[in-house]
Amino acid sequence: MSQHNGIGNKVGKLDKRRSQIDRLDADIVRLLNHRARIACELGVIKVASGLPAYDARREQQVLARIRKHNRGPLDAESITRIFRRVILETRRIGKWSMQQERTRYRQNSAKGYSNGN
Repeated sequence: MSQHNGIGNKVGKLDKRRSQIDRLDADIVRLLNHRARIACELGVIKVASGLPAYDARREQQVLARIRKHNRGPLDAESITRIFRRVILETRRIGKWSMQQERTRYRQNSAKGYSNGN
């Protein structure tokens, strides 16, 4: 009988931890999408400022900062690989945003040009 209760208790702990991971996963998705929205805004700013999408120096700063703040259990190499992927995907959506902004700019310029003649 006590063996059965022990298994039930372990399953309860397992379910509790899985539920915690599910909530953390939802938070991570929310935060990643928030980061992506900011990247889109940066894309618009970069187009307006004539800046390139990729800034190697900034990427190195971000990676150094996350390694500095990492307290484990993920090691520096693991956290760096994860954030390189986050940066890559964020850059991809930022480039898309820049392309959209350039298209809008060209369309608005063409309208202004044709209306001026």
